[in-house]
Amino acid sequence: MKIPVVILLISLVSVNSGKTQNSAEFRFRLPTDHQLTLPLEISQNLMIITVRINRSQPLRLVLDSGINNTIVTELTGKDTVSLNFARKIKVTGLGDGTSSDAWFSASNSLVIDRADGSPGGIICESSEIYVLESNQFELSKQLGISVNGLIGSELFNRFTIKIDPEIKKITFFDRDHFNRDKKTRGYKKISLNVIDGKAYTDVTLIQQDGTEVKTRLLIDTGASLSLWVAPQADTLIHVPARTVKSLLGQGLNGEISGVNGRVKEARLGPFVFKKPLVSYPDSASLGGIYLNRDRHGSIGNDLLRRFTVIMDYAGDAMYLKPNSMFKAPFSYNRSGMEVEKPVKSLPMYTVYNVIPGSPAGQAGVKAGDVIEYINYKPAYNLYLDDINNILHGGEGKVVTFRIYRDGQSLRIRFKLEEKI
Repeated sequence: MKIPVVILLISLVSVNSGKTQNSAEFRFRLPTDHQLTLPLEISQNLMIITVRINRSQPLRLVLDSGINNTIVTELTGKDTVSLNFARKIKVTGLGDGTSSDAWFSASNSLVIDRADGSPGGIICESSEIYVLESNQFELSKQLGISVNGLIGSELFNRFTIKIDPEIKKITFFDRDHFNRDKKTRGYKKISLNVIDGKAYTDVTLIQQDGTEVKTRLLIDTGASLSLWVAPQADTLIHVPARTVKSLLGQGLNGEISGVNGRVKEARLGPFVFKKPLVSYPDSASLGGIYLNRDRHGSIGNDLLRRFTVIMDYAGDAMYLKPNSMFKAPFSYNRSGMEVEKPVKSLPMYTVYNVIPGSPAGQAGVKAGDVIEYINYKPAYNLYLDDINNILHGGEGKVVTFRIYRDGQSLRIRFKLEEKI
């Protein structure tokens, strides 16, 4: 089954509050527990777990190793969270806009319950929470399911974590009781460099012009793409001659624009990926993200999903075992149109962006169009994952839409194009 790569770079967030590194300490609630296995919800390559904040109702948070703290991006009346004393701060991150307002609160309780509701689970009683005043990410619209925010690398720093995307399970191990030799048998070890709670590793790119460049990339489970690198970080990084303009995602400070292209190979430890997709954000979208030879970009989940992954920050390593998705092609949205679900409770989908000159743009698709049918299937019977899977189809695939615009239904048909 082809898994679509949605154009989100939500984890590329740098929170600037003038504070030092979070000192939150997660632990198992029962002293006899040394591991916890939970179901993992996956939508458009992003992994979602359920967390309670200060005895709240369960909230759905994206597991995001690219940020340090927990960020609440959207709440409804049902999702109300009571925070300890909070103060307003400015936060900065990716996007072409300016800084944003958020509320910062310390000494909050975060609880990850057992799946069966029995006593136990994981707790942190000193977590720092950021609540955004405006919902810049619009995660629920972009994923088509209810999502309240992101939980960061504080989990990865406390536990050794096994992620199995095939069976959709995640296991948190007490790192002091983790039998590394036994649990990692059959895996390949990849060295990590953990700095300020985030993990980096080296990936060698063989570029289209034949040149080779070694990049230092952030391990970013909150990015749905495969790889992104910034040419501004190193003059050896060359943007391919053949690219396609893309809205790469939504950052903390606005839209992230750039291009998608391919390199001949990407090498991660002993693993070689042929013609992987690489995103190149433009300089305006990088905002306050500091890039140099110590960080050229990120590895996202379209690459990581090809493995069962064990993240072992304490051992400065991750362990990878290829799964059935390892040889899947690196796909991208060949239509040039982006779709969202504007109302969480309604099975309705609208177009929110169209790339000029793309197949969808040339066929007359416009932002704001309401999708009624796709390939003669009613849109209300589809999930957003299903729609994106269609838009990521192969070269020459015909896509037929019935859309609603200005009081009338229109039929639009076009072919998907492989431009890179």
